[in-house]
Amino acid sequence: MNEAREAFARIGAEVESVAARIAQIAAAAEQSSASTQQVSAATEETSASAEQASASAQELSSTAEDLEALVQRFRVVTAG
Repeated sequence: MNEAREAFARIGAEVESVAARIAQIAAAAEQSSASTQQVSAATEETSASAEQASASAQELSSTAEDLEALVQRFRVVTAG
């Protein structure tokens, strides 16, 4: 009977140990999830910035083409 109690006590201790490890794993998983969400948010922000930069570059290119068309209207007259 004493052996059975000792065995149950060891089993109980092991169950507690496993439960503590599972809690640690769960905490690590939550931290990993939070980090992943931060990376995702940063990626979305970077993507939005890249889209804005692309739109600005296209607008600048269009403005440069318009300016080039206006400059071509001028003639350079040299004295001589």
